[in-house]
Amino acid sequence: MPHNAPHPRLQAFGFAVHDARESCWMSIEALAEAADLSARMVIGIEHGKRNPSLLTILALAQELGVSPGRLLESAMPTTPGILWSSVQFRGNPR
Repeated sequence: MPHNAPHPRLQAFGFAVHDARESCWMSIEALAEAADLSARMVIGIEHGKRNPSLLTILALAQELGVSPGRLLESAMPTTPGILWSSVQFRGNPR
């Protein structure tokens, strides 16, 4: 992968954001304002050139009316035999 090429997972996440935004007829500017982001940030996310923080993902999902999981599922690895919902973590859950 060339150095300046978008990471495939970021690109998949960006496509999901773009699709969700288009499906609710929202402009880039409207989403940016509602999620308290810059339009440049939203464009960068949709093109897979920005790596959004958890808080940004949550804000985008809220304003798009979808779950964060819906935006993230296309970016999840598709390793055969691994069900991400069944992964168990050890330690003290907080």
